[in-house]
Amino acid sequence: MEATILFAISVITSLIVWNKIGREYFWHRLQELELKRAVQPILILHTFRFAGLSFLIPGVVHAGLNPAWALPAAFGDFAAAILALIALLMINSASFRPFLWVFNILGLIDLIVAFIDGPRYNILPFLGAGYYIIILYVPLLLLTHLRVFKLLLKSKTLQLAK
Repeated sequence: MEATILFAISVITSLIVWNKIGREYFWHRLQELELKRAVQPILILHTFRFAGLSFLIPGVVHAGLNPAWALPAAFGDFAAAILALIALLMINSASFRPFLWVFNILGLIDLIVAFIDGPRYNILPFLGAGYYIIILYVPLLLLTHLRVFKLLLKSKTLQLAK
């Protein structure tokens, strides 16, 4: 079987499994909480996006991994980790909600761009251990970004209704 098909199956399976775990154990609990409390565990999860810096470490990834993909993927993830940490620190600030929007939009764009650019730069043969970041961690990050959008929109709807 071609590596691209195996990769796609891995990512899709991970999305399905993480979504199932989220629906069964987490999402309904987050819906019951105030926005600030609901997004805290998600933001903490995203502070670990520094793991994307491993795309720049020889031995973790093959030396042939195209830097045109690796640099933006690594530093985009690191920037998202920093934004998540800042959002956590701003949680009681009046600027929290707008900053949460910024974190969520930029963090999601980073993941989407990396997925779009991956095939363009033929990254699969060069990912090495970095493969596991993409198939295990990135689908969870995608789902949590979508959940934050849902929480932000729900919270905004509740504010308008008051």
